[in-house]
Amino acid sequence: MKITKIEKRKRRQNLYSLFLDGKYAFHLHEDVLSDLRWKIGQEVDQQEIRRVIHLEQLKKARDYAFLLLSYRGRSCQEITERLLRKGYEREIVQEVVEELKSLHYLDDRTFAIEWVGNRLREKRGKILIRRELLQKGIEEEVIDDSIDESFKKIASTEDELAWQAITKRIPRYQKLEKSKAYRRIKDFLIHRGFSIETTETTLDKFFQNYRKDSE
Repeated sequence: MKITKIEKRKRRQNLYSLFLDGKYAFHLHEDVLSDLRWKIGQEVDQQEIRRVIHLEQLKKARDYAFLLLSYRGRSCQEITERLLRKGYEREIVQEVVEELKSLHYLDDRTFAIEWVGNRLREKRGKILIRRELLQKGIEEEVIDDSIDESFKKIASTEDELAWQAITKRIPRYQKLEKSKAYRRIKDFLIHRGFSIETTETTLDKFFQNYRKDSE
């Protein structure tokens, strides 16, 4: 087959339409086309065409992965799932993920540490953090190490973090009956991913200084 026309698209300036034997065949990104150095009149076979289409799909998948990473860090599993959902073939997805890992754009350990740090700043408990990271495909050992390292960085315990989480709410809770305050605090901390033990410790501390305004 012979390349008979290479035409720049009007609406998408970075794409070029390729015509083989006088008929439209497919389009390529300008970066892919530049690397190929194809010219009008050049002969290409089916094997070469398949290789080029693979390169084009690889380029698209890579660009989409970088777009996702521009919003926030992602785990390897997250990128894999999003690319598959976008319709890219598994072979393409695996190739992109491995490339990004080799370039250190994807690193589950780094991602986990960043995720834990952010969640601790938001006063979230270990149970919630662990569940979130497991859902994102992070290995349990990596999760444990990331949580331990992050707590050392903030020089705090989970009990202290739970107390910080309710501090601004204390005036509100003190206006409630004891049973209602108990339920509200417990539900709040459990929802935030704190353990039963940490929740009970926080409740004990709160009720040591509990004083209902009407009393």
